[in-house]
Amino acid sequence: MMLISCDISSLVVDRLCDKPREQNIAIAYFYIDSTAREEQFPRNILGSLLKQIVSRLERIPDEISKTFRNYKTAIGVKRPGVLDILWMMQTVASLRPTFICIDALDQCTEWHLPMVLGFLRLILEKSPYTRIFLTGRPHIRGQIEWYSHISK
Repeated sequence: MMLISCDISSLVVDRLCDKPREQNIAIAYFYIDSTAREEQFPRNILGSLLKQIVSRLERIPDEISKTFRNYKTAIGVKRPGVLDILWMMQTVASLRPTFICIDALDQCTEWHLPMVLGFLRLILEKSPYTRIFLTGRPHIRGQIEWYSHISK
């Protein structure tokens, strides 16, 4: 994982989005809004990233389609749980080079930040061609570095 300055994050995303579609890269972006940070649960963050990546696929893998169909037909359950979303993220991110940018990570609540960083680490473990760009104030650098090296 890499921490970059907020000024650069939009340039990174813009540059990646300018890549021709033929290069077969996936790009997903999430901005953690300080005014809505209590509602931005790890499931919502991962779900948004997953939706962006899947929406650009020419064909959705059968196992992912099946997972969504199972949730759609389940009584009382409308959305996949965080572990299913994590598994789907690992699956789609392993299909092609994937770039994930999370802007203003320092605005993530103290409860959600460890989960978000842990999930990102798990995505990286299963998706060797995934690159993650994070922006935030310097005070979260220690947590990012700790979660980046926990599995090594």
